[in-house]
Amino acid sequence: MHSLFKIREKETPEIIELLESVTLGTNGAHYRHLDTAERITEADNPLFLSIERNSNVISNVTFCRRASHWYVRYFAFSPKLQSIGVKKSKGRSLLKMELEDYFQASLDGENEKGKVDSFYAYIDPKNEKSLWMSQVFGFKTVGEIATQTFSRVNPKASTRVRKSDDWKEAEGLIEKHFSHYQYSYMAQSSKPPFYLIKDENGEIIAFAKVAISTWEIRRLPGKAGGFLTKIIPFVPGLNRLIRPKRNACIVPEAVIVKDNNPELLTEFFQGILKLEDKNLILWWTDVNDHLYSEVKDEVKWGLLHKVIGVSKANIVQRSNTKPTSEEPFYTSGFDFI
Repeated sequence: MHSLFKIREKETPEIIELLESVTLGTNGAHYRHLDTAERITEADNPLFLSIERNSNVISNVTFCRRASHWYVRYFAFSPKLQSIGVKKSKGRSLLKMELEDYFQASLDGENEKGKVDSFYAYIDPKNEKSLWMSQVFGFKTVGEIATQTFSRVNPKASTRVRKSDDWKEAEGLIEKHFSHYQYSYMAQSSKPPFYLIKDENGEIIAFAKVAISTWEIRRLPGKAGGFLTKIIPFVPGLNRLIRPKRNACIVPEAVIVKDNNPELLTEFFQGILKLEDKNLILWWTDVNDHLYSEVKDEVKWGLLHKVIGVSKANIVQRSNTKPTSEEPFYTSGFDFI
């Protein structure tokens, strides 16, 4: 039926080569992930749909199958395909038809890989290619993600912040806190390392799973993003936070802070930065997340926040049913790195 596609459950060197070549973004930030080869092997329950020509992968859609909800992890085309345009290409028209068939057949229960209740993805509304994917395949915006930076040139140490590899000590707390969130799925969140703070009674009062992400930044978001990227290496302070050629940052998820206390969050994030010897945290979170919505105006997010502010992304979904929950969406940091 889907004659264009090679369908695999494991990545190939050719798929990795394509994904490593992709520069993300169009009208906003431009960046390239430098950890792709590692991250793709960590994907939870992946499924790869690829079009191949002469031993080359020229397009790939990768899903993370999270029970009956499939996350669109990668949606990539080779530069050769991109150069001939999206709407005018006959090849793209055929690709569009077969992908549409695949989406709908999956939602109708006709996919041999399992019944799918919904597909979802995160779309930068300034990214024309991603927006095209969303519109052409019937994805609807159902929520919004904030990209919140937390930066310190000289982060303060905290003797209370410690690193852990023990998921069991926090599992019950995380389940209680996030189980009612939409798309709450812990396949990535349960992988160490974790950071936490305990009070004098041994109760966890702050928790986060963290990952390190490394990017090549070709353009920062905002109207002055291109100019900023060029001058940052020469600006004291900022050049500690952003290194365009190879920028490493901490990406947290499953963030919990007791009583949504902004001072505690500040201590916690600074302590993580200090222990990891980093200067920047990128926290992707639903704008309606209870912690974020309460602390966003109370925390001093740092110099980079003053320069670029908060970027937003749309949560888009394709489903046969209308959303019935008003709870925030759970965001896994893995989905952004």
